[in-house]
Amino acid sequence: MITISMLPVWLFDFGGAVALILLSGLCLKHALALARIDRESPLVIFLLWFCGALFALALSRSSGHILKHLLTLSGREDIWRLLAPFSGSVNSMAFIVIASVTLFFNRIETIMERMVRDREKIEKNSQDLFRLNKEIEAVIAERTKAAMALRIAHEVRNPITIIGGMVRRLLNAYPAEEEGRLKLIHILDQARKLENLVSKFESVRPESRKIFAPLDLNPIVAEAVESLQHEARAKEVSLSPDLSQIPLFFHGNSSLIKIALAHLLRNAVNACAKNNRIIIATEMTSAGCQVKITDDGPGISKEMLEVIFDPYQHINRQSTGLGLPYVKQIINEHMGTVTVTSEQGAGTTILIVLPTHLGELTGVAGGAYAI
Repeated sequence: MITISMLPVWLFDFGGAVALILLSGLCLKHALALARIDRESPLVIFLLWFCGALFALALSRSSGHILKHLLTLSGREDIWRLLAPFSGSVNSMAFIVIASVTLFFNRIETIMERMVRDREKIEKNSQDLFRLNKEIEAVIAERTKAAMALRIAHEVRNPITIIGGMVRRLLNAYPAEEEGRLKLIHILDQARKLENLVSKFESVRPESRKIFAPLDLNPIVAEAVESLQHEARAKEVSLSPDLSQIPLFFHGNSSLIKIALAHLLRNAVNACAKNNRIIIATEMTSAGCQVKITDDGPGISKEMLEVIFDPYQHINRQSTGLGLPYVKQIINEHMGTVTVTSEQGAGTTILIVLPTHLGELTGVAGGAYAI
């Protein structure tokens, strides 16, 4: 009968167990070194927990193998049969810890990535708000300058008109050869100069073109839709952009147009119910760049539709929001139009038209934004 010695197998198993303990210990050592350098990194924390659990598994499993061989060689296999269940339990617990740590930090990594994306969005929104505040400050400053100029012109024009009228009456009464007539003519010339100066004050108007620039409407609409997607998904309302394939250029301010669109979209989302759909379409028409917002929500009553843009009428906040008068003001500043058509039970359509060519923004509506 031929017998094969198990000594080489035992030696290899024994050496492998020792090597496993040493290698896992080195991994844990390096993980601890990384943790001392960066204690806040989720990846480093994961490596530390993983290597710790791996070292515990290697220590438990390898120690069990070594102890088993020693007891077998010494003829005490009965003791190993008593210890084997405990060794297996420790190994199973170590496996569970490794699996739990891996699954937990996989979820944590997903959450961290989402937090990073949210932080980038917050930073971008903060930059947009800062730029918008600067632009609104510029608008208010222009309005204030125009108001002061008009008030000064009004206060000065009245006495100038009276002086000019009295001097003309005196000139009509004076004979042509009188010496005082020359002095009156000189006074009248100075009054005319003052009147011309007043006319310059009256010509001062808010120059919105300073903060207006050539823009493409499609990216602005896309950003406004994206900013409302989270709210729409929370209500299970579908926001469906249908943007023009060609650029829609107009002259305006991207932040203000984006605010106007966000007001309208938020009102539509709030009014709609689960499974309703909102379509945002852009196209070029003969009247200019057009944005049409159509929903299949409950619609607006005829009475409310008549006062929807009136800031002095009481309007249910839950139904229409408070931004519609400001939306109209912003669109008016861009020399555009905004109209709302609706039928109860059949949805609402909002149509915005912005002219494509505004070489000079003359005759823009007065008043500062209050957004």
